[in-house]
Amino acid sequence: MELKWLEDFLALCATGNFRIAAEQRCVSQPAFSRRIQSLENWVEARLFDRSVQPAQLTEAGRLFHPVAQGILDQANAGKSEIQILLREDKERIRFTTLTTLAQVFLPVWLKSMQPFTNASQFTVKTEYETIANYFAAVENCSVDFFICYEDPNNKLYEDHSVFSSLKLAEETLVPVISPDEKGAPRWWLPDRPKGVIPCLHTLVPNTPSPVRYHMQNKYADLAFKSVYESSIAPTLKAMAIEGFGLAWIPSAHVEDDLKNGRLVRAADPQDDIFVDINIYRCTKNTEPRVENFWQALLDQHPVTGVSP
Repeated sequence: MELKWLEDFLALCATGNFRIAAEQRCVSQPAFSRRIQSLENWVEARLFDRSVQPAQLTEAGRLFHPVAQGILDQANAGKSEIQILLREDKERIRFTTLTTLAQVFLPVWLKSMQPFTNASQFTVKTEYETIANYFAAVENCSVDFFICYEDPNNKLYEDHSVFSSLKLAEETLVPVISPDEKGAPRWWLPDRPKGVIPCLHTLVPNTPSPVRYHMQNKYADLAFKSVYESSIAPTLKAMAIEGFGLAWIPSAHVEDDLKNGRLVRAADPQDDIFVDINIYRCTKNTEPRVENFWQALLDQHPVTGVSP
């Protein structure tokens, strides 16, 4: 059964005339008659009494009329909803990023961008885990932009022919730990403590977090053991407060905890990790929504752009 048969059926119900209904449906009268007959074959009943003029519905036709109308109404309503969804998807800006940035940075940043862009629909994904996977998602257009922490001395991607990037903001990651019974740090990194130091960061290579790179370069001689892994700053802070280990956490998240003694520094301020918050796009993605949003970013960050 085809939807056009139902539309033919309703047209003939309204006119009672095969010729006029065929004209309304923009087909020849013989073709129209064959389609009505095909519908009747599918229903397995005669729907029209052709012996009278205008053609009248049979009892089966009267029973089928609300069914046909209902099927068409549902089909058209479903089509309309799908078209609306597709139009929305064409305008939706899709980001991927770390969970912490998704929770803390993106809401405020997107709010700040509202006066400069028409974009109002967004998707954020945080599940890609490795640097390669994040960039692959951008390159294959599964997402439009990758927002990340990036150590200025350890660029995640250098090939500007494939990806463009901009610096959006700066962040400071502070090394913190729960205090001992005297209020002192359990480990003081500049003293190069012996033994294993539990940490709350992944030590797996190729992660987008700048912490592992910092630990390997600043404290390559220390023995860190990952006892808990998360990219969610509030979770890291909660675990650090409970004494599970050392964590580098965005300064805004731990300012109050450092003041009230729930956490203490594990090193001097010069050991903080100063990172950029950068956004990457793939140069081959030239969708208008992507181009328009990128241009708005360029207008707002003309000086801090880190690559073309």
